[in-house]
Amino acid sequence: MLKHHKLISFCFGLLFLIVLQMFANPTPVFRFLLPAFLIYAALITVYNRWYLKQIQKYNFWILIRPLLLVASGFGIFLVIPASGLRSLFLLPTALFITGLEIILGNLAENILLNETLIIAFGLFLSLFGAYYYLPATSFEIFYLFGIFLGSALLTRSFYELLPKSERSKQLGAIIIGLFCAELYWVLNFLHFHFSVLSILLFNIFYFCLIVNYYHLYHMLNYKKIKFHLFLILACSVVVLISTPWIIVK
Repeated sequence: MLKHHKLISFCFGLLFLIVLQMFANPTPVFRFLLPAFLIYAALITVYNRWYLKQIQKYNFWILIRPLLLVASGFGIFLVIPASGLRSLFLLPTALFITGLEIILGNLAENILLNETLIIAFGLFLSLFGAYYYLPATSFEIFYLFGIFLGSALLTRSFYELLPKSERSKQLGAIIIGLFCAELYWVLNFLHFHFSVLSILLFNIFYFCLIVNYYHLYHMLNYKKIKFHLFLILACSVVVLISTPWIIVK
């Protein structure tokens, strides 16, 4: 099966498209769609665990990254309102899942960072969209927990290769997760579209992630802080300027 890993990876990407399209056409039927997705997630996790052990790169934090990716893709799929846009979204997502599966076990820093940022934005967009469509108070605790858990796991998996103690990496991941959850709660008081709120939280998550990364590597300095702070502020200002908003009295 190792020789056919690329083909199997393509099949998993295609299966993601087929499962979601089959149970969401013409409209998503959640009681069927969720079990189908969970079965898919279980299959891809079992295969990835086996594959990583075969290439002697098994690690829980590597294993969990594809699971976070498919979860973020599933979440975005659910908050897209039009069926045509949902179908269009599935095409690049299936390709991205295929690509991630093919390079599973590749621990290059730039690849891990890009994967982390894409997954983080997907998770934030999904949970802000969930709050937008289902703002009931009884669901808020689940959204907050989802933000915390997703941010913490994603951060911890990104920090896995750092030559630091387990305690340092876990503490950094938990702090960033709690900070993101608190910001998620605060940002929902702003009367912006959930996509704008997702970008704002994503910018802050990126800043915290990269600054702590440099700190753990003992490479943090004023110049790096200033550069990344300017980067996220510029992006946030552009988003806010291009977003229509009014003061609610």
